[in-house]
Amino acid sequence: MDRNEFESIIADVLDNIFLKYQDKIENLSIEIDETEIPVYKSAGKNSPQEITLALYHGVPITNRAAGRPIFPDRITFYKKAMESVCKNDDELKKTLKRVVRHEIGHYFGLDEDKLEDLGY
Repeated sequence: MDRNEFESIIADVLDNIFLKYQDKIENLSIEIDETEIPVYKSAGKNSPQEITLALYHGVPITNRAAGRPIFPDRITFYKKAMESVCKNDDELKKTLKRVVRHEIGHYFGLDEDKLEDLGY
């Protein structure tokens, strides 16, 4: 999948987030990294390494003091990592849509358990 289509899918998901949440998203930078496949080791001695598909950097709005941060929050999507775990463009589109919602969930203060309960 080319970068333009990848960006278009991200924009489409963001444009279709429930209206009551759209106006609360501000000062958020979206980045696409096409160069690396980041991995991390889960907690536990025998845990396997896992591929990071995207990463939210910032302070969730539920944890902010009055005012807004000087620097924007940032979500980095790792295109090469997503392509490495998807068999085709259709699977990539489905995964990307889920990952966008997942990372926006972190922006709104949802933890991994809650996001998993929601299917993201």
